[in-house]
Amino acid sequence: MKFKMTLLAAAVAMTSGYAVANNNSSATVDQAGWGNDAQVNQQFGGGNQDATVTQSGLFNQSDILHTGTGQTANHLQNGWGNDSYSYQTGHGNNVDVTQFGMGNTSETRQWDGRNRANVEQYGKGNDSEVEQRGRGQRATVLQTNYYNESYVRQTGNNQLADVSQTGSFNSSSVNHSSGSGWLSGYNTAVVSQSGNFGTSDVEQSGFANNAQVSQGGMKNNAKINQLGSLNYSDISQTGTGDMAKTEQVGSWNKSYVEQGGFYNDADVRQDGHWNYSSVSQTGAFGAVTVKQDGGFNYSAVSQSGGSFNKASHTQIGSGNTAVTTQVGSFNNAVVVQ
Repeated sequence: MKFKMTLLAAAVAMTSGYAVANNNSSATVDQAGWGNDAQVNQQFGGGNQDATVTQSGLFNQSDILHTGTGQTANHLQNGWGNDSYSYQTGHGNNVDVTQFGMGNTSETRQWDGRNRANVEQYGKGNDSEVEQRGRGQRATVLQTNYYNESYVRQTGNNQLADVSQTGSFNSSSVNHSSGSGWLSGYNTAVVSQSGNFGTSDVEQSGFANNAQVSQGGMKNNAKINQLGSLNYSDISQTGTGDMAKTEQVGSWNKSYVEQGGFYNDADVRQDGHWNYSSVSQTGAFGAVTVKQDGGFNYSAVSQSGGSFNKASHTQIGSGNTAVTTQVGSFNNAVVVQ
């Protein structure tokens, strides 16, 4: 029988640590500085549980609670005022959190299954929250610089969320659910924000949907909503104040939005199957609206080299094709099929 519990606290003042281990558990707490608080509770569930908490600096706090078998949680915090909390029930779950800097906050909650969460935060005032239920979920969050926020919620089976925010004042939300039916889960969301004041919102329900968001620049906003199966949406924005929204209902729909410049707006709605949409905008104050209802429709819009261009594509039925290219300023194109 393996049993190991180590509690080490070296502090100037007000340092406390608490650890409880059960069955084949291993708990290690190492604190340096003053005002640190670590609580590890491993009991009642049994199994090969393991927890490691290492804190260096001032006013850090870490809480780890395990119930079940084969779970591992590691918190490493270095700096001032970092706070990490994880809670796991079930079997085979893992949580890794590494925080350097000041005032970072991480909260991870996992219920049952073989969930995996990895959070890394470097900088000041970053906030990460991960909630996973079901089997085979994977979440990875990386945040650097200042005051970024990430929220990941996954239910169902084999969902994947990968969030990277390396600028400042960015916000990301990923919400995965399997929906109804025997064919569900395996949704993927990849979010990368390297600019400042960016906002990304991804919501997926169904089977094997894929959402990709990449944003640089300033104050860009991306929103993706996918309901169905095997839909793909890609939003890339590098300008300032650009907004892109994609909504897909059905299966095998594809949408690409690429925007640079200033305060451009793209709104894409796809209902049905095998629809394709491509939007590309540079310049300033451009606006594109695409609506596809049916199947096997093709839409492509390109606006560049000017300002205040507008394009609208509406396709109802099957097999429609619309291509609009506008260069200059104050152009307006409307296509209805």
